[in-house]
Amino acid sequence: MIKPLLEDFYTEIASTALSAENTFTTTVELNPAHHIYTGHFPEIPVAPGVSLIQIIQEVLAKKYNQELILKEGSNIKFLAMINPLKENRVIISYTLHSTNKEMDVTANIAGKEITYVKFKGKFNIK
Repeated sequence: MIKPLLEDFYTEIASTALSAENTFTTTVELNPAHHIYTGHFPEIPVAPGVSLIQIIQEVLAKKYNQELILKEGSNIKFLAMINPLKENRVIISYTLHSTNKEMDVTANIAGKEITYVKFKGKFNIK
């Protein structure tokens, strides 16, 4: 079983099936009461970038029931900060290309009107 790194940091609300183009989307809800925000930051909480990359990995691992290890983040752009008090539901869009040992992933995390994160990288399939 794939166990999340941060308990109760987010909840997966919905996920689409993998399309013929190797794409799918997942909606997650961030928990604004999570203890990580007490240090990042108490008055204006911001979802830590490394935690957002972890969500990308965990959703993918759960979807495929595979343990994944980040091998390379060739292009990661944090375009805006996510304040979970203002927008706690985001959609992650995935495009995948995989082999037996490796998964090339392009993922975007977006809200209603803004893209927060653009990710392109590789995960080793364990």
